[in-house]
Amino acid sequence: MEYQPGVCNIGPTQQRRRLLLGVGSLAVAAAFVAAVVTLSWPRWALIAAVLPLYGAAMGALQYRERFCIGFAGMGVFDVGDGANEIQNEAALAADRKKAVRLNAKAVGIGVVATAVVYGAVAVLL
Repeated sequence: MEYQPGVCNIGPTQQRRRLLLGVGSLAVAAAFVAAVVTLSWPRWALIAAVLPLYGAAMGALQYRERFCIGFAGMGVFDVGDGANEIQNEAALAADRKKAVRLNAKAVGIGVVATAVVYGAVAVLL
């Protein structure tokens, strides 16, 4: 695997870490929703599910896109041979632009997923 500015900045090992982040965050979201329902907390408390749902979306997107927004912010990449600093300003700018897009997608997915969860709980209970 090779670093491609604005396209790919992580290799398989880093991808697996992002997938674990996504799966773990989704598990936290499910546990939180279950707690809200089981413990009869106010329905508005479900809004807090946006945080782990955002984390789940972020992990899944970073895994799928082979791109870490944190690495883009730090100006590094790791495609399998350890972290390397990005020296080229155009490459750094391309990475940061993609990071902003991925973050916006994750926020949107987290918000929509939270609305779906809220609506589902409202209908089912």
